[in-house]
Amino acid sequence: MATASSCSPLVAVLVALLLVAATAPAPCAAVDPVNTYCARNLSGAPAQASVAQVLSELVPRASAGYYATATAGRGGDGSAIWGLAQCRGDIPAPDCALCASAAARQLAGACRGRADARVWYDYCFARYDDADFVGLPDTGYALILLNTQNATDPEAFEKAQRKVMARVAADAGDAGGGGLARETARFKDGVTIYGLGWCTRDITAADCGLCVAQAVAEMPNYCRFRRGCRVLYSSCMARYETYPFFFPLDGGQSADASASAAGDYDRVVLNP
Repeated sequence: MATASSCSPLVAVLVALLLVAATAPAPCAAVDPVNTYCARNLSGAPAQASVAQVLSELVPRASAGYYATATAGRGGDGSAIWGLAQCRGDIPAPDCALCASAAARQLAGACRGRADARVWYDYCFARYDDADFVGLPDTGYALILLNTQNATDPEAFEKAQRKVMARVAADAGDAGGGGLARETARFKDGVTIYGLGWCTRDITAADCGLCVAQAVAEMPNYCRFRRGCRVLYSSCMARYETYPFFFPLDGGQSADASASAAGDYDRVVLNP
């Protein structure tokens, strides 16, 4: 029977990653995956070893700093892999650690053997690729989630939410915001509109503003009059809801409890 010292580097890295995933706390509903994208086949075992190494490095570094990139392998033999993980800047640190761990586990399992893998959560985003994507704004793949319920007084609501999301897009381009923008506005009958935009930190503030603005511009095409909408790219996302879903929460409410009353959402995928 082989001892641990006789294992190959690939086996050792994979075992370590699986142990981290197995011993990590089970994520709460707030870090259930929103969407997973897997594309293209990896070139071989060395590239798979690089994926495992990148994911194992991203988890602790993103958990500690809310953002991390990692690379492994060499381009000459096809084993080079680039990775990124980021938590939303407003969430508590324990939730960031849970989300980063869940993201690595999801990518390692659902996208095993794939060269381009991405996973979106409410609280974080992670991806790896065999091409260097770091620093390049990416809006090529889009997921749109639209609430199946229309707002009351839809014309007035649409006007109000567009004002909120225009401010979100403008704030996202502010270099001092760290790629996170949050806005709220009272509508009527006790309804508040909550708007959010956030970007991965590898892109510039100017590109972040453009990315969020592009996401906001898609909303009227799919979410007109809807009570909630999300547009998710690989470099940014934009979202509005009629319940509090970002921190700090109004009146000490729970984000999970608020989201449980959000209703159903339809999905639209662009450029799959």
